[in-house]
Amino acid sequence: MARRIAHGTGATTSQPASQPAIKPGLTGALKIRQVIELVQSMPGRLKNTAGEPGGLIMFPPAKRPIIIGDLHANRKNLRDILVHENNQADLESGAAACIFLGDILHDDQTGHMKEMQSSVEIFDDLLDIFLKYPGQIYYIRGNHDSFDERLRKSGISQGVECKNAMLAAHGPAYVEAVNDFFLSLPVFVIGQGFVITHAGPTRGGLSRDELINIKNYPEKLHQLMWNRVNEFHGNPSLKEYGEKDLRLVLDLLDLPADTHFIVGHNPLWNDGNKVGVWQNVIGMKNHHILYSGSGSRAPYFTIEDGVLVCKFAISQQPEVYYYG
Repeated sequence: MARRIAHGTGATTSQPASQPAIKPGLTGALKIRQVIELVQSMPGRLKNTAGEPGGLIMFPPAKRPIIIGDLHANRKNLRDILVHENNQADLESGAAACIFLGDILHDDQTGHMKEMQSSVEIFDDLLDIFLKYPGQIYYIRGNHDSFDERLRKSGISQGVECKNAMLAAHGPAYVEAVNDFFLSLPVFVIGQGFVITHAGPTRGGLSRDELINIKNYPEKLHQLMWNRVNEFHGNPSLKEYGEKDLRLVLDLLDLPADTHFIVGHNPLWNDGNKVGVWQNVIGMKNHHILYSGSGSRAPYFTIEDGVLVCKFAISQQPEVYYYG
């Protein structure tokens, strides 16, 4: 994966909003409302036709991206990534910005899926990170960024369990604000030589206008958060995408065919279930799945000397984890 990134990200006429001033000392729901303001005015977030923050981020080319996969309530891996090598220094200086692929909530380890204290705590960590580095934290909505009762894993309604845990810890106003945070999130990033969404490309592609106005396209919004790769090369179901869909999305976005297409969400096979990253998925060049949670080596992507590289915040080989 040593391809030099030299091409641009394309032109656009929509304008992002300016960043709000940070009000120190806010807690509870007011703290979340402050973070929502930051989310809605992120540098590079384009406005939709209604003048509201849209679903597309044009990542600032001057920033070094720190791309973090699904964490699923693993606070340690989050901390390890943030302090790995020059990440913390570059965030403090403004030279870097984090891009989270979504799904920071809901422990996915067997035997722990109903436990939600870690989700309550890591969400508070995320709020603190937003406020510590205003304008430098991007969070893409994943399928687990929801209280929906249909969100289930191994028969456990994790969305409802998380809502109940937050309700017990912080009260109804806090829960309402968290739900508004979910709804405020963008779903797609275009950067210098890479694109990012949570689950994968939509079937049949989509345009920049559709991404910016993604709330007008609920089926495509759902696919960006829920689709899975058709890893067996058979006839894809309505919940799967293949290389044709990936290439069509890049083509409709007027991006080079060798653009890195980075997602989370999907199960990992081969060595991916030991380290947390699957590069060139089922032979699709420059298509990568990134998982940074329990059992992984806390992987993340960044750019060094114009090349997209994978880093590991944990050096030792982890045990194989459950990911489903």
